Amino acid sequence: MIWWTLLIVLGFVAVHLFKMARLYLVLMEHKISFGRFVLLYFRTTFINLIIPFKLGEVYRVEEIARETKVWQVGLLSVLVDRYFDMLALFMVLLPFDLFFRRELSPITVVFFVMIVVVALLYMAVPSSYSYLNRYLIMKKTSSRSLAALGGLDIVKKWYDFTRNLITGRSTLIVFASLLGWASEVVTLKALASYKGLSFGLGDFASYIEAIFMNGKSQILTMYTGTTALAFLCLTVIGYVIALCARMRKGKS
Repeated sequence: MIWWTLLIVLGFVAVHLFKMARLYLVLMEHKISFGRFVLLYFRTTFINLIIPFKLGEVYRVEEIARETKVWQVGLLSVLVDRYFDMLALFMVLLPFDLFFRRELSPITVVFFVMIVVVALLYMAVPSSYSYLNRYLIMKKTSSRSLAALGGLDIVKKWYDFTRNLITGRSTLIVFASLLGWASEVVTLKALASYKGLSFGLGDFASYIEAIFMNGKSQILTMYTGTTALAFLCLTVIGYVIALCARMRKGKS
């Protein structure tokens, strides 16, 4: 029993170290101090766990925007983090579906479509912007053309923001995501064994479907509740430590 408990704790730590690393890689160019980043991750993860349908990500957008002072970075960093999380999760789910379920789960298909569509849109922006910008400048002079040019500039600006968040780091972000999900599989297996529940490799897709489609899963309920409690404690401890450090600094 004690070995399962130790494995659950170590797995939990590994899961969130890798997820924290992924978000840090996305935001590292914006120079948030490590201590503030850790507190940001703790509190936003806690909020995300207690609010259904991943709506806690709205809070994370606001908090990152407040830390970086750039609201586009708040929104795009969360979207980029979610995209790479989904990409890694698809890479984990696909072999489970093919080798254990013998069929593609609905959530795997949805992830595949979203990954391909977003990737194609992202790759299409530079060439499309250059062509349409040149075409509108040379061929059109109406007010609608000017509005279209303004819209193109906005799209290009958002593209540049996104590119700056991942340039040179996309492979590391994917690697951190893969390690995070691999650690979560191990942790879920250990938690299920500790509670005497069945959790085979083929059950992982059902677990993910329960997360994204608001389904019912006993292991999901246990894992989410335990993780939320852990992050509540970590957030409180983190703020106490930060407050004590601030008070010591003030006295000195």
